[in-house]
Formats: sequence, C-alpha cells, structure tokens
Amino acid sequence: MRILKWGILAILVLPVPFILGMIPVKYMDKAQKTPAMTYLCGCFLSFAVFEVTAVPFILLEKSFTALVITYTVVIAVLLIYALSCTKGALAAYVEQIKAFRSEAVHIKAGWAAAFLIIAAQMAYAVMFEYYDGDDAYYIAMAVLTNTFDTMYLRDAYSGYLRPLDARHALSPTPVYQAWLSRLSGVAPAAVAHTMLAVVWLLLMYCVLSQICARLLDNEKRKYRPVFMILIALWLAFGNISLYTAETFAMTRTWQGKGLMAGMVLPALFLCFLNLAEAKSNKGMFMLLVCVILSAVFATSIAFMLVPTVVGLAAVLIGIKKREFKTPLLMLTACIPCILLGGIYIAMR
Repeated sequence: MRILKWGILAILVLPVPFILGMIPVKYMDKAQKTPAMTYLCGCFLSFAVFEVTAVPFILLEKSFTALVITYTVVIAVLLIYALSCTKGALAAYVEQIKAFRSEAVHIKAGWAAAFLIIAAQMAYAVMFEYYDGDDAYYIAMAVLTNTFDTMYLRDAYSGYLRPLDARHALSPTPVYQAWLSRLSGVAPAAVAHTMLAVVWLLLMYCVLSQICARLLDNEKRKYRPVFMILIALWLAFGNISLYTAETFAMTRTWQGKGLMAGMVLPALFLCFLNLAEAKSNKGMFMLLVCVILSAVFATSIAFMLVPTVVGLAAVLIGIKKREFKTPLLMLTACIPCILLGGIYIAMR
C-alpha cells in the first residue's frame, strides 16, 4: 500500500506535468521543444490552473473536497487535450537524442558530471532534509486543509477556527500540497520534504538549463555543460546566509518563497530572453501567463514585484525590437496578477 501511495504521488508530480507541458510547447519553435522545457511548462501550467481554480473556492469558503474534485477534473480534461499535442514534441526529442549521440566525448563527459552533481544534490535534499521555521505555517496549513476540509479558515499554529486568512488566501501553495496528499494518501509533510524537495529542485534545473540553452546557442552550445556544472556548484555552496536564493533553493523549495526565488523568477527571465528575439511565438506568451500566475500561487509579494519586473522588461524589449505588439502582450499577461492584487488590497 505504501508503494502504491508513493507511486501515485510520483505520477502526479512527474508524468502529469510533463504531459501537460505539451500544450504550450506545441506552439513553440523547434529549438524550444525539449524535455526540460516541456516539464517546466507543465509545472507552471498546473500551478496557474490551480491558482485560477482554487482562489474562488477559498474566497467563497467552500470545502477543500469540492476544490479537489473540480481541479482533478480540470487537470484530467487538460491531460486528454495534451495527449493530442505530443506529435511535434516527440519528433523533436528524437532529433535531439540523435544530435547528442554525435557530440564529442568531452561534451558527453561534461553533461555526465553536471547530472551527477545535480543528482547528488537531490539525494542530499532527501537524506538530510531540513526543517525550516516557516514549516510551522506551510506544512501545518497543508495538514489542516487536508484534515479539516477547510482552506485558510484555521490558525496554522493552534488549529482553532478564525476568519479567512487574507494574507495568504490568494497564494495557495499549501493547499496544492494538500491536494497532492489527498490524492496520493501520503502525509503533507512527506509530500513537501521528501517528494517536492527533489521534484521542484529538478524543476529549478530545468529552468536553468533552458536559460543556458538560450544564452549559449549555435556555436557556443559546447559550453553548456560547463555552465550547468558551474551553476550547480554555485547553488551548492551559496549558503552564506539564511536568505540567499541558493539557500531557499536547497532547503525550502516546498515553501512559496522558495518556489518564487528558485523557480518563478528565473522562469520570468527565461521568458524575457525568448520574447526579446526577433520573432516570438504563442507558446512563450502562454508560458509567461502561467509563470505570472504561478508567482501569485507562490507568494503574495508577486502582486507588486511581478508587474513591475514585467513592465520594465516590456519597455526594454519594445525598444530592442522597435515594436509595440510584444510589450502590449506582455503587459496584458499581467492583468490577472493585477486583478488578484486588487482583490488582495480589498481583503486587507
């Protein structure tokens, strides 16, 4: 029974997001159709859909069970549609495998070294799991959500009933972890510390690998393994204080702040890099919308930070490309975040 529970959890956080990622990847360029891009697109799509689905249930103080049923049905429908989008991506994967086989031995060795360092970090995250003080809120809220069938209506530190927690109500990361726990049967603490500590670390490196692919393209592609090795070592030894992005990435990926620092902000940068190209595509705009909603999913500071960052990037990209279409679409992508920010201000 225990193996079955962990198997269900693994399916929910690995194959399910990967298949969902086929939807935005379908509309991307051939060079962007990589397994890493597919997985990160699927993860951010699942976060964005959960944000849009969960917020009305939370604000209306509906039961967690009602949200579980609704979100699960929505994801099932999206999975069915995503399966029809796999053809182009699978063909691109085959070509990439063939291209990798033809690479020089030292490049293959470099990738092997990068993968070993990243795998060691993932193993370390489970074997020496770190219990951060903020777990008193994040993990406790996930436990309360799953146990009492309410969302942000109980105090995380005492379990007593209270009015809706306006500060966190629009950022349902613990509720998402409770959804994983409800469907799999694995305890919320184990979901966060054992599974998400590894899987969201993988997500972070998928984002970084795609940034690497964009910065080092064409003739510079042979330096990609060096980039990944250096960035992995940088993250491994970046614990110079409790508040660095490296510390958040390695010790609290399952928390909203860790998700924001380690994955959402780099993913925004990835979107900016791709949108700054001469020709942008629909898939990258879809990813941008999902990343912006994922920022709100992660933490309430997104209401102020994300529109500011995207607005500044839109101006710079508009100047670079000498056009108005891309900046306008980027600003349009911020509308859901701004609306949620207005709801947050009204609630406070």
